[in-house]
Amino acid sequence: MTAFQIPRNSLAWLLAAQLAVIAPHVGRLPLWVTLMVLGCCCWRVMVYQGRWSYPGRWTKSLFVLTGLLALGFGYKGHIYGLEPAVALLVIAFSLKLLEMQHKRDAYIVILLGYFVVITEFLFFQSIPYTLYMLGAVVLLTAALIGLNQTQSHRRPTQTLKLAATLLAQSLPMMLVLFVLFPRISPLWTLPLESQAAKSGVTDQMRPGDVASLSLSPDLAFTVTFSGPVPAYSQLYWRGLVLEDYDGKTWRRRDNRKDDIWRDGPPPPAWTGGIERLGPATDYSIILEPTRQHWLFSLAAADLPDNTDVAMLADYTLAYVQRRGLTSKFKYAVSSNLDYRLATALDESVLARNTRLPAGVNPRSRALARAMRAASSDQADYVRRVMTYFNREGFVYTLQPPLLGDNDIDEFLFDQRRGFCEHYAGSFVFMLRAAGVPARVVLGYQGGEYNDLAGFVAIRQFDAHAWAEVWSAEQGWVRVDPTQMVAPERIERGLEMAVAGEDTFLADSPLSWLKYRQLLWLTELRMQVDAIGHYWDNWVVGYNPQTQLAFLSRYLQDVNASRIGMLMLGGFFTMLALVSLMVLRKPNVRVLSGVDRQYLRFCQMLSKQGLARMPGEGPQAYCERLGQARPSLAQAAKRVTELYLQLNYADDTPAKTAALKKAVSAFRFKALTADS
Repeated sequence: MTAFQIPRNSLAWLLAAQLAVIAPHVGRLPLWVTLMVLGCCCWRVMVYQGRWSYPGRWTKSLFVLTGLLALGFGYKGHIYGLEPAVALLVIAFSLKLLEMQHKRDAYIVILLGYFVVITEFLFFQSIPYTLYMLGAVVLLTAALIGLNQTQSHRRPTQTLKLAATLLAQSLPMMLVLFVLFPRISPLWTLPLESQAAKSGVTDQMRPGDVASLSLSPDLAFTVTFSGPVPAYSQLYWRGLVLEDYDGKTWRRRDNRKDDIWRDGPPPPAWTGGIERLGPATDYSIILEPTRQHWLFSLAAADLPDNTDVAMLADYTLAYVQRRGLTSKFKYAVSSNLDYRLATALDESVLARNTRLPAGVNPRSRALARAMRAASSDQADYVRRVMTYFNREGFVYTLQPPLLGDNDIDEFLFDQRRGFCEHYAGSFVFMLRAAGVPARVVLGYQGGEYNDLAGFVAIRQFDAHAWAEVWSAEQGWVRVDPTQMVAPERIERGLEMAVAGEDTFLADSPLSWLKYRQLLWLTELRMQVDAIGHYWDNWVVGYNPQTQLAFLSRYLQDVNASRIGMLMLGGFFTMLALVSLMVLRKPNVRVLSGVDRQYLRFCQMLSKQGLARMPGEGPQAYCERLGQARPSLAQAAKRVTELYLQLNYADDTPAKTAALKKAVSAFRFKALTADS
């Protein structure tokens, strides 16, 4: 039965590996699921220490029922999402500990552990998480090695070293498969909805929404330009166009089928509304996962060459898969900074962009009518409204006051303190009140250029709202009323705009973006960001398009047969190299102390013409040695007995020293006998 029992050292590795594997998921698991997992681990530790026995059938059933109830209550009945599925796997991984008595059970637990490691990449694919999960894989592999070790090899450091060596030997093969294996949609792009909080801008805007978002230093996306980077003030990243207003909230309207264009003829008529007047600006974007569908680009963007991207009738880009962006997404875009957008609109679009709910903000309506009556034309009226923001003592702040039912009236006449959404929303209201078509645009503005890797990083605190005004001569034109109140926000960024009130990243005191005045810290951050960008670009963002472009650079004709032959060639080449490393002459230094001493004994006799035959066991070798050299029989028997005893018992330094002493005594005996 001992051949089927789990060695104690392997069980210790397995428990350590389980804690390492589950730890990153704790923040996403419901509290009761976490408590149940800890209960299983504690029970198994007590069994390991011999204090408790294995749970009975009813106890195990109670644990299963507790896990399922915790799953249901923790996710409020929504058990078909991504996170509940991962939580269920974690529960199964933990419950298996309660019935793990034989090696067969341990193998199942270890295999489940490898699957749990993979699930962490459903949520994060950054370098720190990757390194951490590689460490967890090493621990799981150490547990697997421990299941097959003899008594003489049960050394924790040697087991861990062997596990790390096996992982290192597999890296070349992994690299070949990563580069050449056809890219398919990974597991985390399956239509599994998550209950995690959504990040980034949303498809509606209330006063204070963007201000709250601008307190976060999290990365929104990175942009790499193929040519010169445009000026900071030109970096307006359009994401959503909000046209519907109910008196409190600006919302994005629902798109009809005709308002969505995916690559393929014939394009809808509205796609001809983009007039590109200047040279194109080419760039690629790596967008962080948002679990939303909207993408970001500069104005007048072309439809990217990507089957997962579509263009909408408001000339924004969208991710068309139903599940939303659940992982980092890379796409290439071409835009024109000099353009005209939709100089002709149908009556329904014009009506929608001049519509206001009745009975709200009467003072703002009266001001708009008075200013429009005093204006010579629409352009003059727009200038008057912009001047009003510039000269009436408005303040740009990250701490805007709360507003009541007639929020625009209170903002324009009473408070006059607000963030970009206050200025964009009230500006569009004023224009619509005078019959001028206008709409709110949500996205980001600006970004930080990293000259080490040549990309622009756009973070959540770069979130911004502005307006687009329509005229028959110019189409939709970007107008940013924030520029009249805080021009430094548009020219230099949020930090400079709110420097006087010390509110920049006030809720993130540990963020190193808050200490950009320290040059050495900024340089270090830039280097770390550059490494992360390369990782996102070449590893996380290695999609089918990137693979095709990469292979086309070295292969004239990229096809399935050529890639297959190259992959097989690389596979067998790496396999041959690893085989040479494994099959080379064993290094005595990697053996245990007992084996080293016994090999020293065998080498000593080999020099005297009594070499050990291949496959000859220690006892058979000792008997043959006694027949060939009777004078050495007693000393050889002593060495062999000590070796066998130590090889199947605890290998302690004291006992290894005893074997070493016996081998030295045998050598003296052999020399004496020869003389």
